[in-house]
Amino acid sequence: MKYQIKDDTLVIEGDFEAISSGLKGGRGRAGCLFNHAVKPDFDHYDPLEYLENLAGSLDVNHPYFGLLTAVGMDNLCVMTDGYLTTFVTAGITHPSGFRVNRVGTINIILVVDGNLSEGAMVGAIITATEAKGLDLMEMGYDFLGTTTDAVIVAYQKGPGPCIEYAGSYTEFGEKITGTVMKGVKEGLRKTEQWFASR
Repeated sequence: MKYQIKDDTLVIEGDFEAISSGLKGGRGRAGCLFNHAVKPDFDHYDPLEYLENLAGSLDVNHPYFGLLTAVGMDNLCVMTDGYLTTFVTAGITHPSGFRVNRVGTINIILVVDGNLSEGAMVGAIITATEAKGLDLMEMGYDFLGTTTDAVIVAYQKGPGPCIEYAGSYTEFGEKITGTVMKGVKEGLRKTEQWFASR
């Protein structure tokens, strides 16, 4: 895996098996994962078309999974814990309808140097989402996420561990929880400082 920031976009390249809850999401192989920062007033009539045009302009490896966020890549947080690298951009301008009191996207990309079962891939989405919600509650917010949050879980087959489960009590789950909570806290701090400086 290698990653870089290119034209307001986090681009992660490799030979991945991945699952995404974002636009054009699902389960499959991916040569690229990316998270693109749109302008705060973004209102494209066809986000899927926008995503495809963006992939073309970035010359990314197809197939790909991509995410959109209004959080600038200056606020990207990258955490590594052994075989797991976690990428987080966090903003909360559009909290979910469960508890609305503020009017953002929290995008999480988990990349594993190892092998994941399909159950572990799906479980990792659950564990990352639980960690994000716990983080927001601990920080005093009364909502568990925003209306546009997304998660990508990816792995590259290699010499790393073979992981069957991703529940929060597993070693893998603990790594997810720790890196996601650190990333969300740091990401929100960076984003709030950015808004305060405007």
